[in-house]
Amino acid sequence: MPKETSLRALPAPETNGFVPAVPEFIPIQPSYGYAPEPEENVVPLSHYLWILRRHKWRIVAFVLVCVASTVVVSSRLTPIYEATATIDIDRQAPAAVIGQDAARMAPNDADQFLATQVKTIQSDSVLRPVVQRYKLVEASTERQLSSTRVENAPVVLKKLKVTRPPNTYLLLISYRSPNPELAADVANGIADSYIQHTYDIRFRASSGLSAFMEKQMEELKAKMERSSAALVQFEKDLSVINPDEKTSILSARLLQINTEFTNAQGDRVRKQAAYDSVKSGSLEAAQASTQGEQLRKLADRLDEARE
Repeated sequence: MPKETSLRALPAPETNGFVPAVPEFIPIQPSYGYAPEPEENVVPLSHYLWILRRHKWRIVAFVLVCVASTVVVSSRLTPIYEATATIDIDRQAPAAVIGQDAARMAPNDADQFLATQVKTIQSDSVLRPVVQRYKLVEASTERQLSSTRVENAPVVLKKLKVTRPPNTYLLLISYRSPNPELAADVANGIADSYIQHTYDIRFRASSGLSAFMEKQMEELKAKMERSSAALVQFEKDLSVINPDEKTSILSARLLQINTEFTNAQGDRVRKQAAYDSVKSGSLEAAQASTQGEQLRKLADRLDEARE
C-alpha cells in the first residue's frame, strides 16, 4: 500500500512590505543536439529605487555627517603652500675655463649628469647657507643636540623635493611651508645657492689648474736658466762659440779675416778699373769711375762759368 504523506502549511517569512517575486514556470523545450543558454536573473530598476526611498534618511544623514566632518577637519588644518623654482642645466658648457677641459665636448651621459646635479642640490654645501639664512633648523633637533653638533650636523630638509621632468634638462626645486613667502624664498635661495656652488667649483678648479701651470712654468724657467748657465760654462771651457756647428774662436776669426780680404780684393779691382779708365784721358771714362758724380757736377759748373 502506498504511504500517505501529510502536508502542513509553514508560516510565511516576514518581508516588511516587500513581496518576493514568484518565479515563473518555464517549460523545458526538447533539445536537438544542443543545450539552451540559461537566462540571467535581471533585477528591475524599481527595486533599486524602492531601496533608496526606504533608506533615504539614513543616506542623507550619512552625507551630512561626512560633509560636516570634512568642513571641521579642513578648518582645523593648516594650509601648506608649495613653491617651485626651475633650473635649466646647460650641458654644453665646458667643465673648466682653461686647459684641455675647456675644449672637451660634453659626453652622452645626460641621465647620470642630471642625477648628480640632483644630489648636489640636496647636499649640505648647497642647503646650509639657505638654512642659516632663513633659520630652518627644527626646534626638536636643537633640544636634542648641542649648538656645536647642530652646526656641524649635515643639513637635511624633509620638505624639499627635487625632480626632473622626463626628456628635459630642467630641474624643479620644490619646497613646502605654511608661509607662502618663506616657501618661495627658500626655493629661490636653494636655486641661487646651487648656481653659486657650481660657479665656485669651476672657479676653484680653474684657479688650481692656473696655479699648477704657473708653478710648472716657474720650474721650467729655472731649469732653462740652469741649462743656459751650464751651456755658457761648457762653451767657455772648450772655447766653442756654437756647439751645434762646432765652431771655435780661431775658426770664427779666420772666417772674418777671409771675408775682409775678399772685400778688399773687390775694392782694389774696382779702383784699378777706374784708374785704367782715367789714365786713357777721356772724360767719359772718368765719369764711369766711383767719382763720376762729382766730376759731372764740376763739368756742369765749368760750362756755366764759360757761358
